[in-house]
Amino acid sequence: MLKKIILIVGVSIYANATTMVELFEGLENQPISKIDSLSVKDAELNKKSKQDLLYPKLFGSFSYEHYNQPANVVPLPPTHATQKLQNNQPLPFSNNISKIGVAFDFPIFVKSLYTIQEKASILKVASQDKKRLAFIQREASILGANANLKYLENLQKALDIKRVSLFKTREDIAIKVKSGRVAQIALLKVDKILNDIDIAKNGIESKLNELKTTIFILSGISLKRGISMQKIAEINKEKIFVLLPLESALKVKQLGIKASKEALYPSLMLKAKYAQNYAKGYNNDKSLSTGFGLVGLYLNIPLFDKKSYTQIKKAKVIYNKERLHIEDTKNSLEAKAQQIEKDLKILEHSEQLAKKSISINENLLKVAKISYSSGRMNEEEYLRYEDELFNAYVSFYDIDAKRWQNIAQLAVIYGNDLKEIVR
Repeated sequence: MLKKIILIVGVSIYANATTMVELFEGLENQPISKIDSLSVKDAELNKKSKQDLLYPKLFGSFSYEHYNQPANVVPLPPTHATQKLQNNQPLPFSNNISKIGVAFDFPIFVKSLYTIQEKASILKVASQDKKRLAFIQREASILGANANLKYLENLQKALDIKRVSLFKTREDIAIKVKSGRVAQIALLKVDKILNDIDIAKNGIESKLNELKTTIFILSGISLKRGISMQKIAEINKEKIFVLLPLESALKVKQLGIKASKEALYPSLMLKAKYAQNYAKGYNNDKSLSTGFGLVGLYLNIPLFDKKSYTQIKKAKVIYNKERLHIEDTKNSLEAKAQQIEKDLKILEHSEQLAKKSISINENLLKVAKISYSSGRMNEEEYLRYEDELFNAYVSFYDIDAKRWQNIAQLAVIYGNDLKEIVR
């Protein structure tokens, strides 16, 4: 029986021993993360499809054509026609013609194709940056939810401490009420506060369930309680990572201007085709089979295309709007990062002050209990000391939660994987 109890306790402890790293790793296996991976794969294939535009194209073809008058099977020089008539050979004209052939297209020089390839390469990199950013944002959401979870659990503990303290006082007041030394209203005041504590704990429990659900949706892991966190490394502030996908989009728009201009460049194409034609000569109804092929070099020179000029102007406007948007975003992010860093320093100092405040208020409450019990302090004054100790705890836990949330925000801004920052 003892072994069974030990086993059950051991399993329970193991189930609650989830770390932040396990939550972050759970996030990697969620469908939303796999969707991001497929987006990167899609961008890689898009890049490859643009590279494929430089490859030659080879087509096979088969056709059957019926004409209401005899048509050329192949071009026939006049001298050859005379010779065929003299030898009673079928002339290459027929009402019904079948063809089997191949065609070959090769872009020797189409300048815009190279720019299109470059755009696809940048979009591939942008998709990788977006995937990383989205993952870190979800990591930050998990960390923030866990920080709030710990805050609410600590708030429950603070309420429990206050409840135990008040309940002990209630027992003393009950004795005094029974003996007639204290009015019944003193007991009712304490009972009201105890009831309010129970109501507050129920409200906190509901919020705890919401946060646990949020963490489960993000990581696929169900928590029984919040995870204690420890910062193991500083945030690398080398670059504002959030800007990278935006900057890639700006480069793509710049290349869009270039591609619009290159649409006005000459292009050089090599084309070749060959067909084996089958028919019956219209002059003697004899079957004939003859091949016909060509190879051509084609230079296309755009002379005037008003739409292209308008498209260039439009691409420039879009580029400039995006450039200004990025400048504004960069300024906002730099200011936000500086503010968070200052807040973290302030919170660090505030945390030390909050610890000191808890210690002071604990001592004050001990003195207040003695004073109230001896009649040197009224009930309202005593209860105020209970509230002040509780508020000191709340302030301390609130500071800790805000500190983690600020760390999460900085990690997102600078693109730091939180697995390397938090344990």
